[in-house]
Amino acid sequence: MTPAVSVIMNCLNCARELPEALESVRGQTFQDLEIIFWDNGSTDESAAIARAYGPQLRYFRGERTVPLGAARNLALAEARGRYVAFLDCDDLWRPGKLEAQV
Repeated sequence: MTPAVSVIMNCLNCARELPEALESVRGQTFQDLEIIFWDNGSTDESAAIARAYGPQLRYFRGERTVPLGAARNLALAEARGRYVAFLDCDDLWRPGKLEAQV
């Protein structure tokens, strides 16, 4: 099934902020989405937190750490949605953000 929105999240050691960022996606009024989670070589608990999120999240890990722009392009290559939204791991979305943008 193809989601309407692919949410791109790039992560490098974001375990402290990641749970809140993911909860802000879970709290969206618009839920036809997938999360493309690109782990850019984290050495903290980021991978475990992301993998525990649920079936909407697709986890990928790079073989080596790359600059953010390159990591975003790698994540974009995995996106299946008609639209793309970017969420940094240290940011939060208000509940109606995706609904308003779609």
